[in-house]
Amino acid sequence: MSGFIPYARPHWTAEESRALDRVLESGMWTGGDRVPEFERELAALTGAPTVVLSSGTAAVFALLHLLGTRSRGPRLLVTPTLTFAAAPASARFLGWDVALCDVRSDDLTIDADRLGPLLERVHRDYARIVVMPVHYAGHSCDLPAVSAVCERYGATLVEDACHAIGGRYDGEHSVPVGAWPGSLAAYYSFHPTKPVAAGEGGAVATRDPVLLEELRAFRNHNMVPVPRHTDDHSPWPYSIDLPGMNLRLSEFHAAVGLVQARRAEEARRNRARLADRYHAALAELPAVRAVPPVRRPGSAHHLFPVVLDLPRMGLGKPQLLAELRARGIGCQVHYTPLHRLPAFADTPARLRTEFPVADAVFPRLVSLPLWHGMRDTDQERVTDALADLVLRRPIPGGIR
Repeated sequence: MSGFIPYARPHWTAEESRALDRVLESGMWTGGDRVPEFERELAALTGAPTVVLSSGTAAVFALLHLLGTRSRGPRLLVTPTLTFAAAPASARFLGWDVALCDVRSDDLTIDADRLGPLLERVHRDYARIVVMPVHYAGHSCDLPAVSAVCERYGATLVEDACHAIGGRYDGEHSVPVGAWPGSLAAYYSFHPTKPVAAGEGGAVATRDPVLLEELRAFRNHNMVPVPRHTDDHSPWPYSIDLPGMNLRLSEFHAAVGLVQARRAEEARRNRARLADRYHAALAELPAVRAVPPVRRPGSAHHLFPVVLDLPRMGLGKPQLLAELRARGIGCQVHYTPLHRLPAFADTPARLRTEFPVADAVFPRLVSLPLWHGMRDTDQERVTDALADLVLRRPIPGGIR
């Protein structure tokens, strides 16, 4: 065994180091030219004008805050239960209700067939409803179906594209993720595990020019310049009409993100090649089902989730993860469904679907290691270890 294989690892070259040095030497660690340059590169990548913020959570918090100010009355965020807590937590902080929907069994994205009855039940009770599907693992959800449901009930469609930057939608709308014609916006994360990594950072892509400018102002305390008057001796005259926040991205993060964004297609192709290799190797293991079952050409391939037949393998999930770690392989679980977390377990029955898919999948769901720059030999260690566990071949000195 030659080293530990984590489930994700950022990929960088000397180019990122040089970009950081240039920012350091410039003295402009915030408010320089790297942020607007990063935004221009992201606009080309997402197909829509883009504004960057200090994290993915900051991006969705600012977005929901601004959408909430456009409506008087109760507001509702609808999200799949199989997602990270950032968006629903932000909604709760802002006084929104949160509704949870089950996912499809093939790709674990939001189930439009369950979304419709949920909105039919509650849409008359809210002044604004935002439906936020997740492009889980980098695979676009069934946006034609989700868009049709949103249109039927007057809901606003906002995409959680944190897994999917650099990807393209499936089907006839083969455009970059972020340019779907029926969406108001898409938001992204630049966490170190993501396809475009900056350490931290987030972004919102939208073709709504008013929302775009509101986001730019809100991330900078809603400060606006004012003309200098004869009785104002300040060298920095400004006004604040509405409270804002400091959600700015630093020049350091933007410099790294800019390099990564320019390399996004190279990284996506490399992840796709690794995904092909996983699909080929795991097809020989009947106790392992890839999600989705076949590789999707437009996917960003952020994650490689699998659903395991653990009873057939004679293992529970904690034991499986421990067995893999004993072989020097780190896996992850994406995610504990929201309805199983104490923070969201109290979601009222009228604001939740049944969860037959999420409940059945979660005890058997694991994300295998996948990242740009992963070596074929490392990947073979992962697939060999899974084969050993499926066939119950112990390793010398193993934990059984």
